[in-house]
Amino acid sequence: MTIVQPIQIQVAQKIFEAWDKLGVKGRADKLQQALYSFTNEQRKMAAWQIDNAKQSIADTRLMPGPTGERNELSNQGRGVFLCMSLIEGDNARVGLVGQVFAALIAGNPVITVGPTGQEIMDMISPFVAEGVIQNIAESAQDSLIEADHLAGIAVLCDPAQAQQLSQRLAAKSGLICQLIEETDTQHLSVIAKPHYILRFVTERTVSNNTTAIGGNATLLELGSMND
Repeated sequence: MTIVQPIQIQVAQKIFEAWDKLGVKGRADKLQQALYSFTNEQRKMAAWQIDNAKQSIADTRLMPGPTGERNELSNQGRGVFLCMSLIEGDNARVGLVGQVFAALIAGNPVITVGPTGQEIMDMISPFVAEGVIQNIAESAQDSLIEADHLAGIAVLCDPAQAQQLSQRLAAKSGLICQLIEETDTQHLSVIAKPHYILRFVTERTVSNNTTAIGGNATLLELGSMND
């Protein structure tokens, strides 16, 4: 049986690779152009997410292997993220902006919800490719949550809502959908942590064999002789 994905998921999947390949710096150059459309507190939060990504996930780490190979560790986006808030208020809006920018700077296309999500989308979309950020009506939220190819949901909510959503996602089939919840809407203590950005990425390792043919076996044999 062929499952038809929501059109927003299809559009986001088509742009995902191109957006992810821009790298943190390339994405930052585009997202920073949108900052001045936001209120002061929202702008500070968005700028912090961008700067934190530059420090945390932008660089490729080189790790020499025991047999002479060269290993490169880098980060890439996870896929399509739904960013939404189940709580009203100015601070919740700041948190939602933080979620959206964290997901985007990490390399993921984003789908927002409702009028507030539409406002955020309208301020970002002129500076990014079509499909990088989209918006859906609140009435379509449930169907998108159930979509098989949704990589994750970033949500501001209370603890009870987080538990209910977690149970709902655990019961889904298909791609594992990660829940990234913020329940401290007063201080935004999760969104404001440096490691928050890591929830939106997955690690990628590329290994280059720089030894001659048979070199690995020789090096392993020499290593075992010292035991």
